[in-house]
Amino acid sequence: MTSNSSQVPPFPPQNKEAAPQIYFEGRPLPDNLINFSSPTGKELFKQALNEGYAEGYFNLSSCFSHQMDPAFCGLSSLSIVLNALQVKGAPVWKGPWRWWFDELLNCCIPIEEVKKKGITFAQFACLAKCHCDVTVKRADRTSKEEFIADLKNVCSSSDVYMIISFSRAALKQT
Repeated sequence: MTSNSSQVPPFPPQNKEAAPQIYFEGRPLPDNLINFSSPTGKELFKQALNEGYAEGYFNLSSCFSHQMDPAFCGLSSLSIVLNALQVKGAPVWKGPWRWWFDELLNCCIPIEEVKKKGITFAQFACLAKCHCDVTVKRADRTSKEEFIADLKNVCSSSDVYMIISFSRAALKQT
C-alpha cells in the first residue's frame, strides 16, 4: 500500500471552527533514540533474534493494537499482552470472536475516570492482577542488576511479558 495524498482528505479540517488547536501528525524521533525501522534498528532486532532475546516479539506484534484514547496507554499495553498470552475470559468482541481491548479493562477503576485522568501505577497493577498472574516491581525499589536479569528472562521467553511505565520526558519526548 502506498500513500496518495490526492486521495487523503485535508487535515486539519478546512472548517476552522472544527479544527483542533494542536494536533500531531507524526513527529521526528529525537536524535538520541534509534528508529526501529532504521538500518541500525533492523540490525539490533536481527541481533536480538539471533541471540534469543526476541522470543515474545511475534506473539506481541500479531496482537498489536492502537490505543483508543490518549489516556489509554496502560490499558492498550495490557490488552496487547493479554491477547498475546491468550488469556481466557476475553469478552465477546464481535460475533463469536473474543478479544481484549482497552475499553473492556475496567475492574479497578471506571473507564470514564481513566479517560479523564489516565491510570496510576497502582491502578494499572490492580487491573493487571484482575486478569493474569502478575509480578509488580517499581524502579525505585529494584536494582539495575535485577532489572537487567528480569529483562533477559522476559525477552528470552514467549509466555512472559514486561510492561514498563516510563516518562517520555526522560527520552526527550512529550
